Amino acid sequence: MKKEITIKYISGDEATYVAYPPDFAKWEMATKKDISQFAGMWDILFVAHSAMKREAAGKPVKALEIWMESVVDIEVGTDTPKATDAEV
Repeated sequence: MKKEITIKYISGDEATYVAYPPDFAKWEMATKKDISQFAGMWDILFVAHSAMKREAAGKPVKALEIWMESVVDIEVGTDTPKATDAEV
């Protein structure tokens, strides 16, 4: 499962992050919930932040609570559970 999440910031900047299974696993560990309960705004922001940190490849990033304050809008793409024949 992967999910594209586009974040729009107060500054007017926009970035798209792709959340992969490790990001959802971190969410499960943090919330003690099953992925079937993934639905709220905090859930989406958590996995987007996790994906952003992974993509930063060790560069410093703001903590989740601070980073969330700069977000003004999010757009969530559809789930992409597996590659299609055309992608393979």
